[in-house]
Amino acid sequence: MAREGNRLSDELKEYGYVFSVKRTLVQYALMCLGMFFLGRFFGLLLIPQLILFGAGMALLPFLVRNAYRNRYYQQKFSDLNVYMEQFLYSFLKTRKVLTTLEDTAELFEAGEMKETIEEARDHILYTYNEMDFQEKGLSIIEKKYPYPVLSMMHRFALRTEEIGGECKESVELLLSARRMWADRIFTLQQEKKVKRREVVMSIVTSLLLCSVIYYMAGKMHLDVATHPLAQTMTIVVLILDLLIYYRADRKLTAGYLATKEKEEQTFVKQYRRIKQYGNSPLDRIGKQVAIRSVTRELKAKFPEWLMQLSLFMQSENVAVAIFKSYETAPEILKEPLSELIGRIKMNPGDRRAYMDFLSDFTLPEVKSTMKMLLAIAEGNGGDERSQIADIIRRNQKMQDEANRQKDKDSLAGMYALFLAPQLTGGLKLVVDMILLFIVYLGQMGTGTM
Repeated sequence: MAREGNRLSDELKEYGYVFSVKRTLVQYALMCLGMFFLGRFFGLLLIPQLILFGAGMALLPFLVRNAYRNRYYQQKFSDLNVYMEQFLYSFLKTRKVLTTLEDTAELFEAGEMKETIEEARDHILYTYNEMDFQEKGLSIIEKKYPYPVLSMMHRFALRTEEIGGECKESVELLLSARRMWADRIFTLQQEKKVKRREVVMSIVTSLLLCSVIYYMAGKMHLDVATHPLAQTMTIVVLILDLLIYYRADRKLTAGYLATKEKEEQTFVKQYRRIKQYGNSPLDRIGKQVAIRSVTRELKAKFPEWLMQLSLFMQSENVAVAIFKSYETAPEILKEPLSELIGRIKMNPGDRRAYMDFLSDFTLPEVKSTMKMLLAIAEGNGGDERSQIADIIRRNQKMQDEANRQKDKDSLAGMYALFLAPQLTGGLKLVVDMILLFIVYLGQMGTGTM
């Protein structure tokens, strides 16, 4: 319990919570007041009322954590969005990473983003014993704001500063990727607000319906609310509804920046497992499920790799660009890329090496991309820059659609939380109606009505 408390305290500090005795007392007073009125509304006696007080106060720190986490991640999303846009426009003019960082830092007021940019700038300015000091300086920002396009943007800036060349088209592609991401996250935030409101309305509606029985009993001069079974059911339902709201609130305050490493490793394991399935009916079903899951992840991650590849292709041929892209490639693509690289090294003219890339999955965009890369590798690609840009745009749209579908999937479990208060409220209604019937018959039998 102490460890859980310390972890919660550390989380709150990370999200910018500053402890204040006055504010804490006000929060607990408001929670107690809310629990008191809720208890009075359902006619709770002293012991159940105290239990409700305890449940509310125990849950309060976690609700505060959720509120601060939501605010923290929304601010990080907003800061990162502004940073990426300003960085790209500034770099297009200056072509210098350090100058770009200094220009971008001026946009921000005191806060985490400004401190992070200044830390990265200082690392670049005052580091003298490292070859890749600029890359390590930018990685400070990437660790605080883990988003794949941010890493690509930084690699692009470093490479452009090093080798020069035209970069306007690449900047436009990165701006397009940022715009799609920002629009998607904003839509997700709005959908989360709607889902939270739906859960709250479901809880309020179910509790109001539960109170109808007590209203009817009062009109009939019957005392149902104080019955031990009614008191027990009331406190159970109220605590369950508090937990349902907490669960929904926690689910809806997740971060907006990056796929967790554990999730990436799950997809990698599924990718490996696909090749191990046999021909039994159960294996075929399991294989199809795994293929669908991995296909969705590949659709989301392939455009990231393609963008990285296009940056390397500004100064390298196709094969070398593929070799260099391996280190920064998404985890799900590292194994198929390793196979492709191995085949190209064994036989540089192996056309099938390109066409067999991810051939176990139905991915038309991947197939057309690999055909284009093969044509460029063989010297038959025509205008390489415009072809690559066109394919990246198509893949960005594909990635955006895949990410939006993942967002919908992440909110799918909210429907169960929307239904849960109706189920708990329905159970209480049944119990209260039975009690009302029993009390009514009892009073009729004694002739007290």
